[in-house]
Amino acid sequence: MRIKLYSRYRNSAGQRVRIALNIKNINYEYIPVSLDGGVPDSYRDEINPQGLLPSLVVNDQIITQSTAQIEFIEENFSGT
Repeated sequence: MRIKLYSRYRNSAGQRVRIALNIKNINYEYIPVSLDGGVPDSYRDEINPQGLLPSLVVNDQIITQSTAQIEFIEENFSGT
């Protein structure tokens, strides 16, 4: 399973998702999204048209709300 987390280091919702991933000991790729100059067009076009962070990509499925991301993690991964 390929998991990517698009977020920003100062994003509190993204921090919560990272904590959930780390508690479950899930390997994931962290992809920082720089907001210098606004949300990059490539992020809006390819990941989240709303331009909000964080976004969790599991295989080819994109989950865009942190609460839904954490719920997905809890439902699909057993504890450590």
